[in-house]
Parts: sequence; structure tokens; C-alpha cells
Amino acid sequence: MTAMAVSPATRQLCDAMFPDDEAASVLALLDLYTGAECERVHQAVIRLSGGRLGRLRIWLDEAKRNPETVLWFGESPSDVSQDTHTFGVEFINGFLDRHLDTPAEPTGE
Repeated sequence: MTAMAVSPATRQLCDAMFPDDEAASVLALLDLYTGAECERVHQAVIRLSGGRLGRLRIWLDEAKRNPETVLWFGESPSDVSQDTHTFGVEFINGFLDRHLDTPAEPTGE
């Protein structure tokens, strides 16, 4: 499958969140996700990563399994308060940060 270039809006978000020297790595990782709602998922994982490559990898792995979850966390859901949503994102990213040194198992997909 041919990699699809990210949209200009996604590239702009990437440039705002990640240092210039990581741009090529970020774009290569984003190219690995070609599933449903590709542009929305790309932008959601960039936002959720907080500019950290390790988090980006983990959120992309989750997007392959469950894009709806990533979109819920990476966008502004209407079914909870903004404070609750922010707490959830911060909680999960805190958990991920404690486990980033643990290599993820390949999913075989």
C-alpha cells in the first residue's frame, strides 16, 4: 500500500507540536496509519502525543485497534465536561509516560 502524504493542516499541527529534527520521524510514523478517518486520527494522535514520539507511537498503535477511542480522546467529545476530558487525557498520558521504556509487542497487522 502506498503511503499517503499528510494534509497541510496535519503537517502544520505536526510542525507546531514537534521539534524540526523530529519531523521526518513523525511523518514516517503517521504514514503507518492508513485506516478509517485517517486525517482526523493523524491530528488526534499528534495532539495526544504532546510533542513526544513515544506517546505518538502508542496512540498510533491504539488507533490501529480502536480509532474511535483515539478520536474521543484526541478531539472534544460532547458527552463529558471539558474538565473530565482533560483529566482523562492527562491520566492516560501520565500512565504512558511511566511505561514508555517498555517496548510494545508487535501486533502482527
